[in-house]
Amino acid sequence: MKALKWTGGILLIIIAVALLVSSISAQSDLEGLLKRLDAQNVVDLNPKMLADRDRVLESHLDNDRDRTLRNLDRYLERHGDLLLLEGTHALELTAFRSGPIVSSVGVLLMAIGAALLATVISGKAAVRKAALYAVGIVLLYVCVYVVEQIAGTSSMLVTVLKKGAIYALLAVSMNLLNGFTGLFSLGQAGFMLIGAYTYAMFTIPVESRGQVYQYYAGGLIQFQMPVILAIILAGLVAAFFAYLIGLPVLRLKSDYLAIATLGFAEIIRAVFQYDGLGPITNGSNLLRRFTTFNSALFPFIAVGICILLIILLINSTYGRAFKAIRDDEVAAEAMGINLPQHKSMAFVISCFFAGVGGALLAMYQTTVQASAFKASMTYEILLIVVLGGMGSVSGSVIASFLFIAASEWWLRFLDAETVIGTFEVPLLRSGFRMVVFSVIVMLVVLFYQKGIMGDRELSLDMFKRNGKEKRGGRNA
Repeated sequence: MKALKWTGGILLIIIAVALLVSSISAQSDLEGLLKRLDAQNVVDLNPKMLADRDRVLESHLDNDRDRTLRNLDRYLERHGDLLLLEGTHALELTAFRSGPIVSSVGVLLMAIGAALLATVISGKAAVRKAALYAVGIVLLYVCVYVVEQIAGTSSMLVTVLKKGAIYALLAVSMNLLNGFTGLFSLGQAGFMLIGAYTYAMFTIPVESRGQVYQYYAGGLIQFQMPVILAIILAGLVAAFFAYLIGLPVLRLKSDYLAIATLGFAEIIRAVFQYDGLGPITNGSNLLRRFTTFNSALFPFIAVGICILLIILLINSTYGRAFKAIRDDEVAAEAMGINLPQHKSMAFVISCFFAGVGGALLAMYQTTVQASAFKASMTYEILLIVVLGGMGSVSGSVIASFLFIAASEWWLRFLDAETVIGTFEVPLLRSGFRMVVFSVIVMLVVLFYQKGIMGDRELSLDMFKRNGKEKRGGRNA
């Protein structure tokens, strides 16, 4: 069995390397491919054909793959009868078009091969489990990338994936506080606003600040930060405000804490629109022209790293202390847990990731305005946490994608007036979508009173346990 794993692992890695090399070479040698297609040098005698080919190469140099493919299709459609589009040239074209998918398959095969070799080198069950998790994560990212390449970056499916990933981070960060520590906070929108504004303010290009801050003489900030540093800074600024607010607010409990944090969120929203802070926040005007993302992989990678850090925290001694506070504060304090310190830590960390989520949301929306961060945004995230299960990271992630897909995609047809012949279908008009969505939410809450996952997590052990229970039931 070990020999088979060794052979399989090495063979998969070799195939993966071959796929990656072929894909990379096909993507980088587009100019050579176009010259091979034009074996008779016809393009030099046709100015229009030359202009169309240069347009393809220009978009390729700009790393705009969608525009490159569109220009390439237009080039082949107009001048295909003068080019060699058969045999090896046709294979090269196919390799260029399917390059990202081939690269994704190569990455997946390499992950599977490395996992097989890891299980052979170390026979421990923990290593095998980690290898399976790693393969699963790589498979998830490969699927996201392939779906984006097939469906297109502007498709509704990819839009749901982008926003669902961001809301997953926001829900998990809120679950860390409400579900794992037992602190009922409703200030999520306020900390998201701080993160979004911090990121936007520090990533607007210097040459664009005069247009963005047109009413405030170009604004006070006159430099641009790298994207990653700006995202981290967004989380740190939100965490700093959380620490200051937490000093008096965390002495409150239950509904009083919720009302206090909700009031803070509303105050922050009003302060950021104050005209006196206009040189920094642009007052009530939009912040725009800051750096955004195009690929769904960026939010997935950023959110994946953040959720991994939250999971590591939950499984640490601090996470166990948070759970103890949630279950019984008196018993936790009797066991030596410093309640103010751990509550403050949970609050600050939760708000840090809320700030990061706000920065990612700003990148997704491409504009930022304080008036959009209303209390209803916090209620949406709280609803996701409740639907997924208080105290379940997996539940929050699953519920986030289901919430975004149902509210913004699957039920969208209910907002359109429909006429069949002369019969007008009743109720189908603008706003009916949210009525149906609310009914669905009520049904889910009625039948899953602890949420979709309760306090459980998706794991390999859960599937093994279910399988054993079924076999045990049959044997009985």
